[in-house]
Amino acid sequence: MPETNSARNEFVIKDINEKIVRNDQLVGVGTRSVVKDSIDYTNSLIDAYNPAIKGLDNKIVSIGQSINTIKDEIIVLITNAVGTSTEFFCGIASTDPLTGRCAISTDGGVDGGWAGGISTCLEGYAAEYYDTVTANIWAFSTTSSNPFEVSTGILTDSSSTFGPGIGTFLFITQNNSSYSAGARVSLGSSATCVTTQTEINRKDGEITTLRTQLSDYIGVVNKIRTQRVRAELERWGNIRAQEQSREDSDVLAGVLTAFSDPTYYSLFES
Repeated sequence: MPETNSARNEFVIKDINEKIVRNDQLVGVGTRSVVKDSIDYTNSLIDAYNPAIKGLDNKIVSIGQSINTIKDEIIVLITNAVGTSTEFFCGIASTDPLTGRCAISTDGGVDGGWAGGISTCLEGYAAEYYDTVTANIWAFSTTSSNPFEVSTGILTDSSSTFGPGIGTFLFITQNNSSYSAGARVSLGSSATCVTTQTEINRKDGEITTLRTQLSDYIGVVNKIRTQRVRAELERWGNIRAQEQSREDSDVLAGVLTAFSDPTYYSLFES
């Protein structure tokens, strides 16, 4: 146990210098960082996972686009079947028995009635939305104490910022209400209308099959992404430790000045 102020000062100075040396070893000041090999390894591991993830993501994007293309085709079928007039159409007008609202218009809609085309006046009216695949993106920011700060983006093709490989994990949202595709309505019972509805049912079956495929691919790629995340988290921890060591050394340098400069240590109590 140091007995004098001078001895106490030397004791503190020795401790601070040892801490600065340890920090320098971690950061790599004047030597190879003790975590450099680990950082290099995780960088290589992350890079090794990327081709598999990007390849599967491309397939996921392709299936998602196919689903939404079919949705567009269904909306065209319904729109064409309903037509734009109130004659020879497949839509089923639904008149409010109390107000008469949605009665078939006699003057092109001026009277508030239904004048043809897709409308809430038709039975079975329901908004149709596109399916989306969303990437959860963990920041892994080395300037933050929380590596899991989340943002999201819709996974799209490679021409987008949110192209294949982006993000941490993927998830699908069926009928995402943020992305309108149009509207569906019930169709009538005439032969033409039934034929159209049969085709719509067939396309809905295709969507169901594609959604199953999409879920399978997302399940596989998320397992691979889990391993990449672990490598990213390890890399974040090592780089974050280096950043903290730099900050700690800056503070220690100020403390060292106080214990080395008589301007300050002359004021220390005996």
